[in-house]
Amino acid sequence: MTFKKRIDKYKKKSIGAKISDIIFIIFVAAMLTSSGRMAIGGFVNRIKAMIIAPSVNSEKNIIQLSETDYNWELKNINGNSINFSDYKGKVIFLNFWAAWCPPCVGEMPEIQKLYNIYKNNKNIQFLLVTNEPVQKAQEFIRKREYDFPVFSSVSATPSVFKSNVIPTTFIISKDGKILVNETGATNWSGKTTTELIEKLINE
Repeated sequence: MTFKKRIDKYKKKSIGAKISDIIFIIFVAAMLTSSGRMAIGGFVNRIKAMIIAPSVNSEKNIIQLSETDYNWELKNINGNSINFSDYKGKVIFLNFWAAWCPPCVGEMPEIQKLYNIYKNNKNIQFLLVTNEPVQKAQEFIRKREYDFPVFSSVSATPSVFKSNVIPTTFIISKDGKILVNETGATNWSGKTTTELIEKLINE
């Protein structure tokens, strides 16, 4: 088929088909750059985070934190030090993330929504832990206008929280039971999470 015939054939395509072609070309072009791949990955995981609810551990799969697990030094992005044990007796929402991780970026709007619901409740503590350099974490949070608490590890992360995957998120009861241990982009502001947190806060 000659080039002219190809052009004539393309001209006969419907508007919808032409738009689909343009979108496909933009998608391919975007995938050729790291920023484009990040944007597309973030978008896909944003959709997942609006749909996928977390799973609550069954009784036999619940892990009880030990005193050693609570001995974990952290520092917030303003340089203030805390110890994980400071929040013993509270419900804890613990999330591990990185700015380069599309699933992390995709679920953060849902975490912010959840934080907005409970940020004034003294019975729950949010800890979003990253290994990013402080300046990079600050810039990431500032640009997206998030205000949930962000920390970095000072001492070694307790083995009970270690994972080869990020994001990894834990919801821990007041008496130290891990009731949720979830990996991947998740709908943290949905009914499953809020009902669980309400139950744990009132225990």
